[in-house]
Amino acid sequence: MDSQADRAQRILDWLVSRDDQLAQEMGDALLGLCSTQSSPPVVLANLRGGLASDKRWIDDPSAYSVICATPDMWGSRLLFRGYGTSRAARPREAGLLGIDSVVVIDEAHLSRQLLGTARWVSAQNTKPASALGLPGLQVVESSATARPGPATERIGIDASDLADPELAPRMTRPKPIEVISSSCWSDTKATKAYIAEIIAELKGLRDQTPGGTIGCVVNRIDTALRIADSLGEDCPCWVGPMRPADLHKIKGLLGLLRTPSANATAQAPPFLIATQTVEVGVDIDLAGLVTELASAESMAQRFGRVNRRGLRTTARIKVIAPSESKIADQAPYGADDLCAGLNWLRGFDGPQGACPARIMDSPPPPMTPERQIVKLPHRGDVMRWEATDDDMLAEEKLELWIRDSLEPERLQAGLVVRDELPKLEDEVLPLLEATPPTDEEIYPAEMQTVRKITTQIIEGQGTHARAFIRHDGSIRPALPGDNGDLLLAPGDVVIIDNDHPVTRHGVVVADNTECEHRQSFWGGNSVRIIFPGSSGSKWLTELCGLSSEDAQRTFTEAGEQGMVILGPDLTEGITLSWIVVTTAASVEDDESIRQEWTTADHPVGLDVHQRGVAARAELLAQLIGLPSNIRMDLSTAGLHHDDGKADPRFQRFRLGNTTDQVLAKSLDPSAQSISRRRWSGGLPRGWRHELRSVAIAWPTISREQDAELIARLIGTSHGHGRVLPQANAHLLCDEGDSVELRRRAEELFLEGEWCEIMTRTSWRYGPWACAYLEAVLRAADCQVSREGS
Repeated sequence: MDSQADRAQRILDWLVSRDDQLAQEMGDALLGLCSTQSSPPVVLANLRGGLASDKRWIDDPSAYSVICATPDMWGSRLLFRGYGTSRAARPREAGLLGIDSVVVIDEAHLSRQLLGTARWVSAQNTKPASALGLPGLQVVESSATARPGPATERIGIDASDLADPELAPRMTRPKPIEVISSSCWSDTKATKAYIAEIIAELKGLRDQTPGGTIGCVVNRIDTALRIADSLGEDCPCWVGPMRPADLHKIKGLLGLLRTPSANATAQAPPFLIATQTVEVGVDIDLAGLVTELASAESMAQRFGRVNRRGLRTTARIKVIAPSESKIADQAPYGADDLCAGLNWLRGFDGPQGACPARIMDSPPPPMTPERQIVKLPHRGDVMRWEATDDDMLAEEKLELWIRDSLEPERLQAGLVVRDELPKLEDEVLPLLEATPPTDEEIYPAEMQTVRKITTQIIEGQGTHARAFIRHDGSIRPALPGDNGDLLLAPGDVVIIDNDHPVTRHGVVVADNTECEHRQSFWGGNSVRIIFPGSSGSKWLTELCGLSSEDAQRTFTEAGEQGMVILGPDLTEGITLSWIVVTTAASVEDDESIRQEWTTADHPVGLDVHQRGVAARAELLAQLIGLPSNIRMDLSTAGLHHDDGKADPRFQRFRLGNTTDQVLAKSLDPSAQSISRRRWSGGLPRGWRHELRSVAIAWPTISREQDAELIARLIGTSHGHGRVLPQANAHLLCDEGDSVELRRRAEELFLEGEWCEIMTRTSWRYGPWACAYLEAVLRAADCQVSREGS
């Protein structure tokens, strides 16, 4: 996935550079799809387990987007339950992925369940999408070891393609295989003798191979780490998901992820130690390979990383295996799959070995499926999923529909290490809320590993016996649940002090004893954290990493346009425990803040804002190609989506407006005033202005339009409203409201009419089509708000 994202970035860089006529023509054509001038020709997003959610791709539904995602992250978003994302964002993501979208499921033989679910959603969306004049979800299966299936079109390589001078070397250059029978092979933890045997084979192949990097791929992380330790620090080790900041470093060190030049080959490290991490989605070109016996499918993938571009005349492969009589399960492979893999290897005797052309003629036998039956959703499941704003008794378990394995430990969470966390919990929690984790600093890891590490820490192992979990955008202390297990969900991020031995070679492990040197990040470049220690501007300059003049300007600009968040005064003798300075740009990316705050230097009237959203929604709909009736419905919804903000209580208590003008945004120049005012009282907790907007707008909507769809779009215009009856609906109206408005609100939100409207629109248009239209309206609102109105 990272290699796909890197390639997409290189293409975008070329489009932006406009270095030649083709780049100019393609760039102009792609920009012609976009609703805003600030959009790039292609919007890129990278969604991995444990990483903070990348939201750029939902900001402009008209723009061409390339999203690189793991199966869990894409599948959970398609099913309205995006791992690691907020409730409010879930409908936008599901709609944009389910309508007018193409998914290429790479290495599809590893994701049979996700493939089945995606095809089911595609079939469900065909008719609703056509009603919008759009294609639905189009599903493409991609695999070097694909199996026959129901696809109507197939693209592959046949003998006639080998006449191509670029392709022929990649497909036909020899990869001779030597199977080495090991007496030290073990189905449990590798012995010292076995580690020494692998190292000896590696060094022998190194001596026989001029230049390049020799790969070593083993089946277990512990084996890889011990080999890397023996070979020394100059030997890169890639044994699992790494945080992006570290991954960038290893990519630069390897020089294996791009077309090799003479200089790159000369500087390449002698060895790369890896696990199954390099089998899929990583475009590396090894000079030779030593690998443990694995399933036939896995070995075919590993062999594909050797002499990948055919630039060498030959490249040797050594497979270390037990005798057939001693084969037993060696996680993650079963004995039957290992036996099948060993038998498959026997077909590649001779000088050509396992070159891709021969593998095409003798494809690997499939692994024993972890699930015999592909489970498909049904309508009842979707009805439950699309109620994204409901409080559920328990988190939805999506493994049944998106994973081939039902073992929960294979789901992913994230881990973050932070230096200089305050000692008191009352200081830490608000600080972590003010500096949420960024992609660069998150270690992706299996949930089982993160749970084990966190449990050990909070039980008192280490200097700081504490940990914190970021779940659905909020921070809480890590605590065990009623059954004693740590409360942790897929996509959650655990934050700990940076003095625990939780990583080895840049990968999270549960049984390490020595603490690696790790860089600690604090909110990226858009955030500065200040811990007052002495006085004056000295600490401001030092901790911001800026000159005194630049630091003062950053602080001043944030106070005027961004946010300055002050820590609690808890320690005697220190006025403030910490200060967080956040730039305006990062605050503008917060959708909830933008609803009530603007960078504009003039009052933003409610009527002006709503007319702007209506016009932008209609423009987006036109660029996308939606039919005229839907364009008008979106425009009408935009014209009324904030009617509820005219409530005097909202104007006074949420916007701080004491003038006669009805505003859409607060007059306060600083966003933190909005944040504070949300909790200062004056409005009932959970009060939603967009639900009041539905009650106000309902009698004014022309019945020549689709009134129910318009009402739905108004009520869900900020990601809420997708719920069962509103518990506090009677508070939507105030004493000064008319009897008619009060009665209308009761009918809609107390007597069940709102639930009926949601159900009927989902039935008529389909859940994903409704979510798609919600995404269009919300994007229009966000764009107009970001532009200052």
